Parts: sequence; C-alpha cells; structure tokens
Amino acid sequence: MKLPALVALAAASALVSFAPASAQTATRLRLQCTADGATDHSISARFEQRSARKKFDASFEAAPNIGFSAGQFLSVAVAGVTVGSMRLVRDAASGDIVGDLEFDTRVDEGNPFPANFPKVSSGTNVRVGPLACSLR
Repeated sequence: MKLPALVALAAASALVSFAPASAQTATRLRLQCTADGATDHSISARFEQRSARKKFDASFEAAPNIGFSAGQFLSVAVAGVTVGSMRLVRDAASGDIVGDLEFDTRVDEGNPFPANFPKVSSGTNVRVGPLACSLR
C-alpha cells in the first residue's frame, strides 16, 4: 500500500521540476518611501513590479493654509528625471490639499508609464515638489 503513495509523490515531484523557468523565478519588487516637511505636509511614493507589470504612485498631502493651494501643480521626479506633475485639489472632507500621480503598465487601470521613466531599485530618489525620499 505504500508503493502507490510513493509513486504519486514521485509524479508530483516530476511536475514541479518541469515547471517553466519563468514560474520558478517570478520576482516581485515592492519599494516605498515617505517624507515629512517642516510644516504639516508630506509625500509618499510606491513602486511595484511583478514580471512585466509595473505600477508607480506618488502622493502629496498638506494642511490648509501653509502655502499650498488647490489648482497648483507639483513636479514629480524619479532618479532626477521629471516623469510628470500632479494637480493639487482640496479634499472636501478634511480641507487638506492633496495630489496624486499614478502610472500603470496596464493602461486601462491608469496612466501609462512615460517613455523616460528611469530604472528603479532600492535607494532610488523620488521628489514631489519640495520633498524627497528614497525608495526602500
């Protein structure tokens, strides 16, 4: 009775060893960072890559009346390369001034990555307006 179980285990092992190389080496990279300003404002950034899919998000948030206003644009740079800008809006619930910029290789889910978007790795610098942080 132990022989059928051993044969089944050997067959399952063979299936695993013949899986495509891409399935065995699929990698996921997730990096993020935050920074706080001297006054009540902050940024956060996130980069994620799994196989061919990439996503990037940078956001900004500031308390009202500290020098940022709805309609203002902030530049977003990654590794020193300007990749876009975000338009600030007033959050109706809190009154905060907020902005967001997103890129996604799945175009139907958001903005496509710009052609000049640089290679990202741990330590890559992201700057949103006056604040910067390093992805980790």
